[in-house]
Amino acid sequence: MDLITQGILGAAVGQVGFQRKLGRKALIYGALIGMLPDADVLARFSSDMCAEMLHHRGITHSLFFAPAVAPIMGWICNKLYKQQLLATWVGLWFWALITHPLLDVFTVYGTQLLAPISNHRFSFCAVPIIDPAYSLPLLLSVIIGYFIKKNPRISQIIAALMLLVTTSYLFLGIAMHDKALLHVRKHENFKDQRSEAFTTMFTIFHRRIVVEEEKQFHIGFLNTLSPKPIKWHSFDKEKISEEIFLKREVRIFCWFADNWVLPIHDDGSVILRDIRFGVNEQSILGYWGIKINSEKISWEKFPAEISITSIKKLLQEIFNLS
Repeated sequence: MDLITQGILGAAVGQVGFQRKLGRKALIYGALIGMLPDADVLARFSSDMCAEMLHHRGITHSLFFAPAVAPIMGWICNKLYKQQLLATWVGLWFWALITHPLLDVFTVYGTQLLAPISNHRFSFCAVPIIDPAYSLPLLLSVIIGYFIKKNPRISQIIAALMLLVTTSYLFLGIAMHDKALLHVRKHENFKDQRSEAFTTMFTIFHRRIVVEEEKQFHIGFLNTLSPKPIKWHSFDKEKISEEIFLKREVRIFCWFADNWVLPIHDDGSVILRDIRFGVNEQSILGYWGIKINSEKISWEKFPAEISITSIKKLLQEIFNLS
């Protein structure tokens, strides 16, 4: 999820498990450690356009990262503060690090949990990248915990309850994902085709449905709280040279997008659009892709039109307002 939420989660982990021994340091260090794996976004400053796709949510998001780093950093912190709390510091580093990729795997992007052994991107498509319903309860818990000095036990109980609630919310997101796909297979005449129910924005209930057939992609939106017949938008897969898919950047892009890629001819060039994202008909083909021409391959962004009317319509669609 977003960097701030990862920090809040790390602080909540420190609050529930380590505040009684480390005091407020558990929340502060938990927040910093919880954000640390996202330092891999610095790969975007590389001259290689594929660097961020390859390395973000890579080795620092692996399940092997926390066991390797936690003992070393825990020992350093224990020495730094001259405490006899080695197990506590190691535990804080381990749990604040490991919960970061475990949260990310519930989002759409996918997380390389088994790097460097495997580059497979695991994703449950359960929650959006930014979701206040998940972040705000944890933030409230951390704020309360930070100002409770005399009775950290109360702080610990509050954090444990909030972690239970928010973790349950993640699994509710999986249930909404499965409900959306079940609706498509039962009521939309798509039974065996490859299909996915991507999250959109701020909520687990408003889903972007993408179905792939041999020659077309079909895209529509579904509110799982009140499912209605989907208004489909169909797009032909335009034929492009097989040689294009042999290019390194194209192969990496298709891997990153899990092959949810629509090829389009554009004035002598070819654009491959990542169609996993987009919250309404204005962003029906997603927000970005790559452009291939005879000279170079480059990123292309397709920002949706922003206006008061479009924002109002978007909120109506997301929250099923009348």
